[in-house]
Amino acid sequence: MKPKITIFIFLSFIFLPRNIMYSQNTDSLNPDLSAWIDSSFTKDLDTYSIAGATIIVMQGDSVLHMNGYGMANVESNTPVNANTSIFGIASISKTFVGTAVMQLYEKGKLELDRDVNNYLTSFQLEYKFNDSITIRNLLTHTAGFDYNIIGMSVPSKSDIIPLTQYLQTQLPPQIRPSGKVITYSNQGYALLGLIVEEVSGLTFYDYVRQNILNPLEMNSSSYKRETKFEENYATSYELKGEQFTPFKPDFILGYPAGGLGATASDMGNYISMFLNNGSFKGRQILDPTSVDKMFYSPVKQYEMAEYGWLLGFYEFQSQKIKYYGHDGSWQGFQSRLALFPDKNIGFFIDVNSESTIGNSRKFIQNFTDSFVERMMPQSIIEKQKAEVTPKQGSVDEPLGKFKGRYRSTDYSHKTLGKLATLIGLANEITIASQDSILKIPEWNLELQPVSDLTFHTKYGHFAFDRDAKGDVFYFFTQIYSYEKLKWYESVTFQMYWMGSIIHILLIYIIASAVRKLFNRNKKSHLIKKLNVSLSLLIVLFMALLAYTLTKTELNEFFFGVPLLLKMTLVIPFIIIPLECVTIYSLIKVIRYKELRTLNLVYQSLITIAVVLFIPWLQYYNLIGFNY
Repeated sequence: MKPKITIFIFLSFIFLPRNIMYSQNTDSLNPDLSAWIDSSFTKDLDTYSIAGATIIVMQGDSVLHMNGYGMANVESNTPVNANTSIFGIASISKTFVGTAVMQLYEKGKLELDRDVNNYLTSFQLEYKFNDSITIRNLLTHTAGFDYNIIGMSVPSKSDIIPLTQYLQTQLPPQIRPSGKVITYSNQGYALLGLIVEEVSGLTFYDYVRQNILNPLEMNSSSYKRETKFEENYATSYELKGEQFTPFKPDFILGYPAGGLGATASDMGNYISMFLNNGSFKGRQILDPTSVDKMFYSPVKQYEMAEYGWLLGFYEFQSQKIKYYGHDGSWQGFQSRLALFPDKNIGFFIDVNSESTIGNSRKFIQNFTDSFVERMMPQSIIEKQKAEVTPKQGSVDEPLGKFKGRYRSTDYSHKTLGKLATLIGLANEITIASQDSILKIPEWNLELQPVSDLTFHTKYGHFAFDRDAKGDVFYFFTQIYSYEKLKWYESVTFQMYWMGSIIHILLIYIIASAVRKLFNRNKKSHLIKKLNVSLSLLIVLFMALLAYTLTKTELNEFFFGVPLLLKMTLVIPFIIIPLECVTIYSLIKVIRYKELRTLNLVYQSLITIAVVLFIPWLQYYNLIGFNY
């Protein structure tokens, strides 16, 4: 999926003023705020090389600022219009799932702490840890599901399958007890969407349309790409060098979790509803007690966490000020919904381009920090004055027990998506001990013991937790979680492991070829033929794997596994039985002394190298079609 912009359009685009501000006459109640935002966006869109952006800032029912900037479509030179340009809001869609769930909760059709199998009729979840998964677990990403992004979307409407069918085949297995660890799960929210369907008797799309979008007069917003609004959909882009390369439109199979498209003006109505305790123009979308539950019932991974996951939202912090909202990221769209109920203020921001260095995310965070500092300066001063560093205490384990390599839990454990860890898509950190503190060199961070398994840092309290065996295993940073790796699991060791095997086998292949060249008439022993064949198969497998992964854009895995990779996965089914034959042959060679000592050692080394390749395949789920 590598669409290219023509040279003519690209050159024309270079010489256009890319980040022109297009006013939508919002009748702002705060001219100073509007002037500052207009100036910031006009400058920063150019600084961060962003194609286009849309924003709305609400105070209760009132629009403080709404505008569009830059281009909704680069090729057609279509400007962003905050009233009409429809942007993908990605995971902010999950807040609509949370809203739907809470509506059904109000009607007594759902209970937050009841087993979800009570509501599922099309299939039942299997629990591997003798504990149930509840609606609250799904809302707070604590169901214990594995992480998986493969096959999340399809390239055309004709490929769409029902939500039930998608979840029956693609719902990841539960890999840890529910309620213990926060690990982000798109499929968990898709499952909530299915529960809404089965409880309400409507498709999730229809339920949201009838019970949320229509009452909020979000007339341009939809979970489906509407033909009547085709001209209004913003195109999303990937910035490659100086060129914006458009993503093709896709269709998310677990669409409740990330498939909503919306205009900034529509999102203003949504924000207003939450700021007004669930009410919009006299219509009660949510009961005030439900809004309170969504905002003020965080699930925290440890007692002293400053913030956690909410029911559909999560708690943010900027300039030491807490607020509520959700971020979104999908195929070039980067978005943020932020709500400050105590100040009766909220904003929605969305951009339609991204680069490999995360420029759009930096732009959004920079705006958020500046916005908070500008709108709530006194609160920041009071918060900073109130901050007190706790005295050093002691924890329940010697510091040496916490040392090790840790990896973010947001990676696939059970599919070949685990290969993403090799290219750094799952963050790894080292926790070391020095004197009476712990250190994380990658973050330049010190952890000072406080009590239990809790430590204090300049970012607040962090904590550890134990696994089922009672060993220190989890590391928690507010709403993110890491797990301790075994000595052989770190990316560094994995690279050395595979690199050493490939080097040995390549040397063997070259040496065998040279020897054959100079001794063409000499017959080779069976074990030599087997080891050469295995070496060639492994090198071929790794070459095809590397080629496929380097030539395939990451987003293409959202559509499934490329055909070449599927064909490559057949090779391990040849390698493993062939290696069994090789081991049997080696035993015979040793027993009957069919080779000289030096040659025997040589062939044994190659056989061992191949044997060590098999657990590497197993670790990355490359034995079988695990996707």
